Amino acid sequence: MAITLSAIFALSILVAVLLLNQLFGLQARSLIDQRSSFFMDAMLAVREYTSKDVNPIVAPLNEGAGAFRPESVPSYSAQTVFSYLKAKPEYREYSYREAALNPTNLRDKADSFETGVIERFRNEPSLTTLAGEKNTPLGPMHFVARPIKITKESCLVCHSTPARAPASQLLTYGDSSGFGWKLNEIVGAQIVTVPQKAVFEAKDRSLFTTALLFVIAFVAVGLITNSVLNQLILRPMREISRKAEEASVTPATVSFDERSRSDEIGLLARSFERMKQSLAISMQMLKDRQGRP
Repeated sequence: MAITLSAIFALSILVAVLLLNQLFGLQARSLIDQRSSFFMDAMLAVREYTSKDVNPIVAPLNEGAGAFRPESVPSYSAQTVFSYLKAKPEYREYSYREAALNPTNLRDKADSFETGVIERFRNEPSLTTLAGEKNTPLGPMHFVARPIKITKESCLVCHSTPARAPASQLLTYGDSSGFGWKLNEIVGAQIVTVPQKAVFEAKDRSLFTTALLFVIAFVAVGLITNSVLNQLILRPMREISRKAEEASVTPATVSFDERSRSDEIGLLARSFERMKQSLAISMQMLKDRQGRP
């Protein structure tokens, strides 16, 4: 009985842990997606603020031949804000890039991975978001990307031809890159990368803790169940078995006291009691016959 219960409990724990592993895994991936989406939306908000509120004030200052003020550029603002956030230890492994195939600032030049993402957006114009896993020296990372599409004519002032670009821009970045962009063209991609390792490690710790609690609970339940079964069923059954064996030899000396119980044990004891009485009568009749001349 104990071995059977132990096997059932062990199998139950295994099934429960496997199901919880799947559930916790889904929750971990959902958390990673939420973090990625949050950072992407935050950077979009910075871009929008720069475009609507900062650019109209700063852009006129770039018309002259003085120093170019990048604060008027939405991508610069978003990446600068993210650099401040990245300075905090908890966000050190996060990244945000506005990569372009032909950027004005060469630090925004797309690498091979980013180029593949941009080309995917260019080949599939209906695709608005791309998400997946990216292998890095720090381990696998989850990324979310959105296309950078030229939707405003005002963007072409700085990116159509060097002749239209502000003099301060040409002085700072030169005239060899960041030009030739066209309206409604996808020129780059915003890419947020968030680490997966910490989230999945937390998931594994939660799974281990939950599994340990399951084991403790099942062991406690098993011990209590075994004690109850032993007290209420197994011990009475062994006692009835011993009395039944004794009754087969000397039925008159045996009494099945368990017959007063109202459960199955009592039913079994009453059956043995009737059998004992029948056996006693049979044995007495046999003795009477043997005693006759």
